[in-house]
Amino acid sequence: MKNNYIYTRRFLQAFLILILSAGFFQLKAQDPIFSQFYNNPIYYNPGYIGLNSGIRTRFNYRNQWTGIPDPFKTYSFSMDMAERAIPGSGGIGILATSDKAGTASIKATNIGIGTSARIPLYDNMVAQVGFMVSYAQKALNWDELVFTDELNARYGRIYETQFDRPESNRVSYPDFSVGGVYRFAETGLNNSNIQGTLGLAFHHVFEPNESFLGQSSPLPRKLVINGDLVIEMEQGGRPSSYRSYRSGGSSFKFNPGFQYEKQSEFSTYSIGLNILKSSIYLGAWFRNQTFNFFEAQDAIFTVGVNAPWSKDSRMKIMYSYDYIIQTNLNTAARSSHEISLVFEFDTFSLFGGSGGGGGYSSGYRGGRVREMDCCPF
Repeated sequence: MKNNYIYTRRFLQAFLILILSAGFFQLKAQDPIFSQFYNNPIYYNPGYIGLNSGIRTRFNYRNQWTGIPDPFKTYSFSMDMAERAIPGSGGIGILATSDKAGTASIKATNIGIGTSARIPLYDNMVAQVGFMVSYAQKALNWDELVFTDELNARYGRIYETQFDRPESNRVSYPDFSVGGVYRFAETGLNNSNIQGTLGLAFHHVFEPNESFLGQSSPLPRKLVINGDLVIEMEQGGRPSSYRSYRSGGSSFKFNPGFQYEKQSEFSTYSIGLNILKSSIYLGAWFRNQTFNFFEAQDAIFTVGVNAPWSKDSRMKIMYSYDYIIQTNLNTAARSSHEISLVFEFDTFSLFGGSGGGGGYSSGYRGGRVREMDCCPF
């Protein structure tokens, strides 16, 4: 009986993974999600490439649903660099992701390169449009799959399957994404600094075919809309200085935000708040499939450290714990964990200048360029 249970469980897992990836019954795949989407911006929108000055390197790791036998594990590396010395340039960036799903060992790898163009609007407003082209590959280990004709009700897996295995266990294709970002900076009430960002992006623009079996299984196009505000107040109510703004200083920062993702019939809404005080990050977010956040599915709690090396460079480490609120789902899937490691160098540039911090090369008037270009949070 124990062997029967093990084989049945493996079969169910393998079957679900197979139909999701191979296109049976026209089911659609869904991209990996990150709870710390704000720490992986160019994964969601190539318009963010070079939005902040200098160079930024990000490492992201997500271990989703630790209660199942083989959790979904996703790794992401991205780097983007601003280049204001080139007229109209926002920056260049690279992105690499790797995702492993379940006992069938479906591995998805994506490597992309992107660029953005910068459009100054006013001295306190800017827009960017970005484009990314990627090479994507999915691989499936057929040996890990268990089919119904292999199973015996008493002895378990003892027969040879009649499934006609495809010649290749890999499928690869080019992929494209586009996006745009709008940002403004302003001085608010009580002499606080306010910076707002709004983004819109489309992924898998041409819906590439990702079927292992030579059938038609297009990867659904994905829409991402996100926005956030960074509200900063210096201790004592004084307006914060440029140095304090870049390195964290003694200021107190609020960062409310939201993100909406839609891919095929899947929709996800996230809303929450991060705060930064004395180099310590704390955050609370809620995620759901509807606008009714009083019935949210996930509660996400974040803690982290902002460690400045100088006024122009820093390291960030953030950890998130995803708690599934629904009792029946929590019992089966349990929690998810996510870690982000970010390195920022505000003055780095390949083509001279100050990595995007120079006011004249950025095309702005007045002193607002510093608030527009520096790392907001």
